Amino acid sequence: MATVDALDVYAAGRCVGRLFDEQPLRFRYDPAWLTWSEARPIAPSLGLGQQDHVGDHVLAYFENLLPEGHIRRFLSVSRHASTAFGLLRSVGGDTASGLTIVPQGEKPAPPGYRPTTWVDIAQQLQHAVIPALAAENAEGTRISLAGAQDKLLLMVLPDGVPAIPQGTAPSSHILKPDIRGLDGVWSSALNEAMVMKLASALGLQAAEVEYQPDTRACLVRRYDRRADGAGGLARLHQLDLCQLAGTPSAVKYESDGGPTLAQCREILRRMGVKAQDMQRFVRWVFFNLFVGNNDSHAKNLSVMQDTGDAWRMTPFYDLMCTAIYPGLSRRFAFRIGGEALPGKIGVEQLQGLSQDLGFSDRYVLRAGRELAEQLPAALGQVAAELRNQTRPGTEHTLLERLEQWIRSNTRKHVARWELR
Repeated sequence: MATVDALDVYAAGRCVGRLFDEQPLRFRYDPAWLTWSEARPIAPSLGLGQQDHVGDHVLAYFENLLPEGHIRRFLSVSRHASTAFGLLRSVGGDTASGLTIVPQGEKPAPPGYRPTTWVDIAQQLQHAVIPALAAENAEGTRISLAGAQDKLLLMVLPDGVPAIPQGTAPSSHILKPDIRGLDGVWSSALNEAMVMKLASALGLQAAEVEYQPDTRACLVRRYDRRADGAGGLARLHQLDLCQLAGTPSAVKYESDGGPTLAQCREILRRMGVKAQDMQRFVRWVFFNLFVGNNDSHAKNLSVMQDTGDAWRMTPFYDLMCTAIYPGLSRRFAFRIGGEALPGKIGVEQLQGLSQDLGFSDRYVLRAGRELAEQLPAALGQVAAELRNQTRPGTEHTLLERLEQWIRSNTRKHVARWELR
């Protein structure tokens, strides 16, 4: 019988299990993991036990760890890997989770980092053909991070010097340059930095970001990494809602068959997240409507375990105003009360939202009103902060237009919903 190719899956230095290159994919927990007192399943659908896990839920979990879009296509061609298994074998070293994935028989090497400079990184990002993640991977780094936008994974040292993770070394930050190749999309990194900072200023608990001036990119501190007490980084395990729903990344949008808001709410309820997180979820929906983030799909929501093993919603991420760009979708990623066009979402649709999310109409309307009232002052503060950190010209123009657009859009929603 031919030997089946396999990948070993590690967490916290221990072998969790093995992924087999079969159709369909097969996953088996390592016997030593099953006997460890602190062992946990990597996903609720992949419960602990000696039985093999086979089928769509295995593919959905592991495929959602991979990059999407043009980055995946480039890696597929450059690495001669057309399957999820082949891509994970090539780039699964530092995923958007607590896992490290290596070829069968290998063990994650001790972490190492190659110091670089922001100027050198800026020059790398100017490459016109190769995505940053793929260029980084060409140097031997085995890094995979879900999402369709180009990005570079970094370790930012205590003195602020950036370093490139080597092998399977964990990264501390994600550097997201401007989106390229989409007509009409410009200064997207500054756009994301502003919207993410606005979410934090409004108390939504978003990932910490800075606009990195040398690279003109959005620098995101990873919330799924923390100091391990020995001078290194520990990986924290997280699951996005597509993984929990058992849907591959290709169907992350509701319009393609991905999770609805009601299904997202049910997943969060099933994971036992606290009431405060369910309230954050409501505010997240309103925030995306106000800032024009029409790309707010189910993969942009994740949960992770806290120190007490309870599940909680992670800080929000991948927030930006997509509606300001004429070539991007005018439709919201989720239907709200059956409506996907933001300009047609009125009180009736918000009542449908209330029902989908399990809250009273009064609570949902109040949540929208309060966020709308808080937004203008926070927006002004964030825009002023970034204006002091950026250059006159294109960057200031983006900040001005974005501030005006969000203010105007929020007023339109408030008027439409009769919240005054």
